[in-house]
Amino acid sequence: MLKTVDIVLVAIMLCVAGWTFGTKHEAELIEERLRVVERQIAQERDTISLLEADWALLDQPYRLQRLADAFAEELGLAPLEPEQVVAPDELPAEPVRLSPEQQNLIGDLADASRSSAR
Repeated sequence: MLKTVDIVLVAIMLCVAGWTFGTKHEAELIEERLRVVERQIAQERDTISLLEADWALLDQPYRLQRLADAFAEELGLAPLEPEQVVAPDELPAEPVRLSPEQQNLIGDLADASRSSAR
């Protein structure tokens, strides 16, 4: 009787040890994935910092003015006159353009109506 209880206890102990090992292994895998994600986040932050520094360099008013002066003739750049600024409702309406498919469709409908009238 005592040996049977011992065998059952040893079996339970082995099961618990196996479960503990599995849980520990799973936790290690999760920690490894967490480290990978943290490295990616750090890399993204470094990239963002680099891009912000690059943007600050490219966005300097002196540099933009120098480029505007250099390409003013090619791009036709000129300062805005006050009368060029208008409200959105003062803008002219965009002309309606029919694509060739729509024009054919209208023509086909007209042809279809003629054929159905006959």
